[in-house]
Amino acid sequence: MRVPVPPLRRTVSAAGGLVSSVAGDVALGALDALLASSVTDEAIERISTHVLESPELERLVAGVIDSPATERLVVRVIESSLLEQIVTRLLETEELWLAVEEIARSPAVTEAITQQSLGFADQVAAGVRQGSSGADAWLERAARRVRRPRHGDDGSLGGASPAPAQ
Repeated sequence: MRVPVPPLRRTVSAAGGLVSSVAGDVALGALDALLASSVTDEAIERISTHVLESPELERLVAGVIDSPATERLVVRVIESSLLEQIVTRLLETEELWLAVEEIARSPAVTEAITQQSLGFADQVAAGVRQGSSGADAWLERAARRVRRPRHGDDGSLGGASPAPAQ
């Protein structure tokens, strides 16, 4: 007895769909069981570490970053109002200012400011020293140019006799 081909195809197709559905359910069930396992976190960490430290991923990321398309996208974001909106919103957050305050109080920042202040004070002192030595030299030259008055025998200036009183 011959079974007509179209009904046979429908039967095989339906059976294949049923097998596929059951296989999918079994695979998802196995995945659920695996995710619930106590070793899942360790397995995920090992896989992600392997993937994240792979040279292939590094080459892929470098290729994406160095691409002209990425450069065009960055330029477009910078030139759009999106960046301004992001910065405006960021400046409005209390968390940002708390972070800035914490950073400003850090020993590293305090030390850097102290060093910069000392450097600036040294520069100012050097400028003052240079200016004062220049002023000292100018005053000495000016003092040498001034003629000292000569005292005459009678105590008058200039050595000449005073005019007789009338």
